[in-house]
Amino acid sequence: MFQEIAPKNDRYKRKRKKSFLKNARKYAKKGCYGRGSQLDPDTYQYFVRIMEAYREGFDTDEDKSIFVNNVFEQTNDQEINCCCNQVGCRVVELLLPFANNGVVERFMCVFGGELRPLCSDRFASHVLETLVRQAGGYSLKLNTDSEDFQVKCKEFVIKVSKFLLNNLEDYIWDTYGSHVIRTCLEALAHITKPENATNIELPEEYIAIITEYGERIMHWPQFGELSKTELTSGFLQVLLKALKKTNKKLLKKILQKLTSENFAPESEEQTNSDMLQSVFLSKSTLMVLETTLEVAKAKIFTQLYLKCFAGCLVKLATTRSTNFTVQKLVINCKEKSEFEAIFDELVNSFGDIVKCGHTGVIWALAQGCKKFAAKQGSFVQNLMKSLDCFEPEERQNHFVLCLSKFMSHDSPEKGSNANLEKDKLNLHGTLILQLILEFNKPIKIVNSILNMEQNELKGLFSNTMGSHIVDSYVKSVFVGEKSREKLVRKMKGAYQDLASTKYGSRSFEAIWNAANIKNKLSIMEELAYKDASWSNSEYGKIIANKINLVLYKRNKEEWKSSLNTVNKVEDLFADILK
Repeated sequence: MFQEIAPKNDRYKRKRKKSFLKNARKYAKKGCYGRGSQLDPDTYQYFVRIMEAYREGFDTDEDKSIFVNNVFEQTNDQEINCCCNQVGCRVVELLLPFANNGVVERFMCVFGGELRPLCSDRFASHVLETLVRQAGGYSLKLNTDSEDFQVKCKEFVIKVSKFLLNNLEDYIWDTYGSHVIRTCLEALAHITKPENATNIELPEEYIAIITEYGERIMHWPQFGELSKTELTSGFLQVLLKALKKTNKKLLKKILQKLTSENFAPESEEQTNSDMLQSVFLSKSTLMVLETTLEVAKAKIFTQLYLKCFAGCLVKLATTRSTNFTVQKLVINCKEKSEFEAIFDELVNSFGDIVKCGHTGVIWALAQGCKKFAAKQGSFVQNLMKSLDCFEPEERQNHFVLCLSKFMSHDSPEKGSNANLEKDKLNLHGTLILQLILEFNKPIKIVNSILNMEQNELKGLFSNTMGSHIVDSYVKSVFVGEKSREKLVRKMKGAYQDLASTKYGSRSFEAIWNAANIKNKLSIMEELAYKDASWSNSEYGKIIANKINLVLYKRNKEEWKSSLNTVNKVEDLFADILK
């Protein structure tokens, strides 16, 4: 019954992780054809070959579509049995997002009639999640080709969501059922990953179901226990995000109840100042608190800050399990005065925070300094001190490199700067540098960059993370025109090397776009000399094309004229887009 898969051309084979497939073959040799429901040997081997063929890739989208729909033809009348098997489930889950409407409709029909066992099935529940996710997306899709299909998708999402709502006590504590509930809430509220920026109007039926979930949970005798286990904590987090989009009044009530019962109960007396409150001792509750900080409005946010965080921020920021929660607090801060209070409590402990490796806290504070245009000078000064780059004054010239690695000036681990292009820099450090360049007075960073050796700058600008620093330098409205020109002149002699590498070419382009015509002519003169050494490289060819090197070598005046035309067009569009 199952069709044989034609072998693919060897040249399309790619080396990939094969742990799942290796295990599938290993179990087959032992006569075990997947966990869950047992498939006959031929069917099992068919699914293994399907996965192999899929991972090898396809020449065209049409080939992929034919392949996918052919596979689903073979599952006709065997949908549930296939999906309750470990390997069959993986294949269906993998291919379902690429199936045609008819296949999706068939699976919705079959699964819709067997919800009770499938919601808690170890394997089929994953396919059900994929189905709900697919149906949710189709039900909200504008300008769909088939309104009838759209209606059926909507009915399926509502059916599964209501079934789980009516049987909430049975499934919320179930490992697999709980995940299906979360997926339903995400589909109903159109919570996508990554977050979709488009605002789609949700159907009233969807909003009503989300509200009913919230109301049901609010009045549960076990409400206080929900944040304390991983399964129900995950459910609560999704529910809070869904309510933020659909019912802010109910969200407020739930957040107030969580605050009084879970985050800061009145019965909890803190007898020892060194001990953290119980909310910070439970990972599951902590995750709900972090989501609350994201969705809460100013009033509840302030309550949480005062009741849970104020006075113990240093302890939280230097504790491994809670430093991320401090980041969430800072990033979601609503009021300038609150941010300043948080900053003042942490500012003298930058060194301790850095020593703990919790550099994300420093990054969050940098974002706050930019967002509220507050405490910027104090931030830079104290960060310099934490890296031993403040005094003596000449050490400030090394601040950019120290921050790029997030290591103190005299750290033995810092190593040399001879191979910056390939060095692994610190992500938070380079992101903070970009933010500081957008502060109102970034003079210390500007001076540090301009006082670096050219080879160090070239290495930094050719680094995967460091290449983004030059973007902020040339684009920041707070970096003066003269400082930009100084950087253009400082890199003279290094432009061929920059233009010929992957990340260096990014930096070259940023500098080029910021340079005036006089400096561009100087750069072109440098690039045109023995240009074959760089312009034949993979990235050099792209740069040579962008700056029109061929025209420059043929006729400089014509090149200058074309450059003026491009600049005029850019200025015109800049005025239009203001």
